Order: sequence, then structure tokens, then C-alpha cells
Amino acid sequence: MRLSCPTCGPDAPRQDYGARSGYGLSRCPSCGLVYLTDVEDAINDEFFDDTEDTAAEKDAKDAIEYWSFPQLYDKHRAIFDTFFVERHERLNALKPGYQSLLDVGCGYGLFLDHIKDRVPHIAGIELDPKVADYARITYGLTIDTVPVEDYQTDQTFDVVTMCDVLEHLHQPIEILESCRKLLNPGGVLMIQVPNVLGFKLPLNHSWGLPHHIWQFSPPSLKAMLEKAGFEVAAHYTGVMGVVGIYENGGPSVSDHLQWWAGRKLGIGNRLMMFARPKA
Repeated sequence: MRLSCPTCGPDAPRQDYGARSGYGLSRCPSCGLVYLTDVEDAINDEFFDDTEDTAAEKDAKDAIEYWSFPQLYDKHRAIFDTFFVERHERLNALKPGYQSLLDVGCGYGLFLDHIKDRVPHIAGIELDPKVADYARITYGLTIDTVPVEDYQTDQTFDVVTMCDVLEHLHQPIEILESCRKLLNPGGVLMIQVPNVLGFKLPLNHSWGLPHHIWQFSPPSLKAMLEKAGFEVAAHYTGVMGVVGIYENGGPSVSDHLQWWAGRKLGIGNRLMMFARPKA
């Protein structure tokens, strides 16, 4: 399937952005979004199988990387919890004492399990039925296995989170609009995506091809959120692949320096953006 910029529309011009690892890329000159020129319709169905196959491959330069498996959570719980605490605190700063949260693309339910004693009403959406079953059975979570645009509920939420999901989705504007409709007045949407365009720290992180359809930057993600009816309240950069570094024998002194500089200078390879529905 041939893609175009979802923010600027199918008639927007495109620039050739070359190729990485055999995949052609385009760039929208208006908003700066970089994206796969062509994508397979069913690529997301293969996500978890591909992540299990490539997690240990050190020569797969741009293959998908995913470390949020239950066995790694059990092994590196302190690392995961550090990121989960940071996420919760940033949400609480924008929506103090928030009472309800929907996690879209919740995976194995690790973040929901972390906050279930802090937030009274939580729910998740996860399309992979085996992964959703793990979250239900292991953590007793309420998980639906329908796309967010088909999600049926009488409840709206103070917070909707979508971490490392939006870059995978064929129709991101439609997804964001669906998230907006699920928010209470004054609610907060949190989006987390890779941030690897240009000079980013740590260096040389995978682009997650072909699963990462969209390659975001702060301006292009902001433009997409505004197109979907949001206004951005805050954004931060952080670090991807920390658990992978520990799994592969690190971190080294260089790793620690890159993590510090990426966060301090706002050039980390992970982007976290918070937005509210426009009034």
C-alpha cells in the first residue's frame, strides 16, 4: 500500500528520503513527518512474532526492538518501574489526582499493573489475544481486544496513554480522534514514540522497520495531534533500549553519558508528548 502524509493529506507533496535496510522512505516537506513509502497491510499482525525473533539479533540494524516481555519485566523490574513512576508523575502533574486511565496498546499489562493500586479505574486495549489474555489472567486487568476506534464503553477517562504504538498504526489521525472522544473534559492524552531522526542520543538506535510506519520528530507529532483536535501541553525526550543494554552486558560509561546527555539536552531517542483536547 502506498502511503501519504496523514497530517497534510493525500495531495501534499512528498520528498524522497532515501532508503534504510532496503525500505524506501518519504518525507512530508510541510510537517516534517518521515514515513515508509509503501507498507504491507497486515504487518502489525506479525509484530510479537517478529520481536521474539529479533530481540537477540545484534546485527539486525533496523529490525524491530521490543523489550517489554514478562520475563524481562521480572528480571529488570527496577528499571521498568523507574520509567513507570516517571510516566505516572508527569501525568499527575498535568491531571492531579487522576482517577481513570485507558492504556491503548497495553501489551502484557505491565504499566497497568504498576498503577492499579494508584488509579481507581483502569482499562486496556490490546489487539493480540494471547498477550491480552496474559494481562487478564496474570494481573486481573480489564483488557479489550478491539481497535480503539471500535471500542465500546459508557466510561470516559481522565487519561489515555499510547506508548510505542502510534508509529505502528496505518490511520493515526483516526486513532487520535478516537482517543480524544474517550477523554473527559480537561483530560490528558500521553503519546510515546521513537525520536530517531537527526542527531539523537543514544546513537544509532534501530528504526524498527518495517513495523514503524511513521518516524516522528517533536514538530511532526505536534502537527499530527493538532490535526486530530488536540493542543500540546508538554513534551520530553528520554531513552529507548535501556533494558536491551542491560541484557547485552551493559551499561558502559559511554551508555550512561549518552543517557544523561540525551535527557539533559532534549535530544533523547524517545519522545513523550502530552496533549489536551482543544476547547
